[in-house]
Amino acid sequence: MSSAQQRDDNSLSRDIGLFGAISTVVAGTLGAGLFVTLGTASSTTGPSVILVVVMSGILAMSIATNYSWMATIFPGAAGSYAYISRTFDSRLPGFLVTWSKWLGYMAADAVLAIGFGSYLQVFYPSVDATLAGFGLLTVLFLVNLVGSKGYSISQNVIFGVLMLSILVLVIPGSASIDATNYQPFFTGGADGFVAAAVPLFYAYIGIAVAGQMGAEVKNPSRNLPLAMAGGTAILILLYVWTAAVIYGVVGDYTVLANSERPLATAAEAFLGDIGTAVVAFGGLLATASSVHAVMAAGIKMPYSWAWDEVFPKQFVETSDRFGTPHFSLFTLYVVAAGLTFWSSGLSQALAIATFSYLIAYCTVSITMLYVLTQRPDLAEEAGFDLGLGLYASALLAALGAGALITQAYKGSLTVYVPWMVVGVAIFGVYWYLGQQRDTDVEAILDTLPGVASKEHDPNVSGVTDD
Repeated sequence: MSSAQQRDDNSLSRDIGLFGAISTVVAGTLGAGLFVTLGTASSTTGPSVILVVVMSGILAMSIATNYSWMATIFPGAAGSYAYISRTFDSRLPGFLVTWSKWLGYMAADAVLAIGFGSYLQVFYPSVDATLAGFGLLTVLFLVNLVGSKGYSISQNVIFGVLMLSILVLVIPGSASIDATNYQPFFTGGADGFVAAAVPLFYAYIGIAVAGQMGAEVKNPSRNLPLAMAGGTAILILLYVWTAAVIYGVVGDYTVLANSERPLATAAEAFLGDIGTAVVAFGGLLATASSVHAVMAAGIKMPYSWAWDEVFPKQFVETSDRFGTPHFSLFTLYVVAAGLTFWSSGLSQALAIATFSYLIAYCTVSITMLYVLTQRPDLAEEAGFDLGLGLYASALLAALGAGALITQAYKGSLTVYVPWMVVGVAIFGVYWYLGQQRDTDVEAILDTLPGVASKEHDPNVSGVTDD
């Protein structure tokens, strides 16, 4: 069987609709930011963290716009890997950008799973958070195993209930705000305000997760931009509203900064014990939905590398019954489950996740600028045109993500650098094997990861430079 036929046989099915893509962005991100970061990030800047949320949201919307635009040109699996490798007609730059991101996805799944266990302890104090997290990973592994349709249905249900639980908190909370609680607004000066930027941006870290699943979203030229940009707008609204409520109802912001469950602490101030229960229930749903989305998205990177023949071929193989890249899914599940029992290393792994996400966001934005200025043939294939707004969005995201990288790298390089060395070695081995087999790299790059050849007719085929 030819390599092209094998890729077609292992292509993915477009089973995720618009609502499923939006729930992937929103519900898949909330667990990472809403229930912890909005409170703890205030330790350096106080109630002005509300302003940091707004500024981070502007950067996040620029990134979402850039990913949306690139996704309409390259609606394949693995998002940033597809955009970069196909723009520059080379597999190496996309691989370098996404190799560390894969580690970040697995670490994030472990952290969020433990967070699920922590919220479960509100209802069942004797529950072991680690074991509960492991149980959640196992359940969601089985759900993802049956394919994107099962993922989409379950994520949509979680998303709907989650939105209701958040509104139960913020609507009555809005009526309990005392404006004097916002004073003093700035408590740490300029340095404290900047220090809150990196952890607050982590609250938006999943905005492009739908791009990882571009090969599974129906009508991608319409639904991917609506999901990423629209989902980010919903997140900004929820974050700003929630931040305004929790700092408006709690008289001392340090109470929130030092709380393991800041939203529950704030809710207790105006709803009593029922507030704690409502927030804990929302936290359960948010962390579960984030684990779900990260798991579904994280398996697409090794799948795409294998599609492009720079990773073991087992990772691109899909199950005959469900069309799921089962080996890639099983690997992510095993590593994430193992990390839940290695909690001492999770904080650094999560720092690496944030660092690697920022690198991807910055690089994709630079790639977009390159397409706009140097590849009009590709730009013509985009699903929408904002004129000069596209240039502004790409430039803002590149500069903003680049600035955050200068802060986010601290404490990450001791693991990041060796991990990158391993990745380069793996790529080098498979590149060499491909050279020995006289692999037609140009033909590979004329495909889109996860997309059958009958669905994708490339308009451009450049000279490869691996």
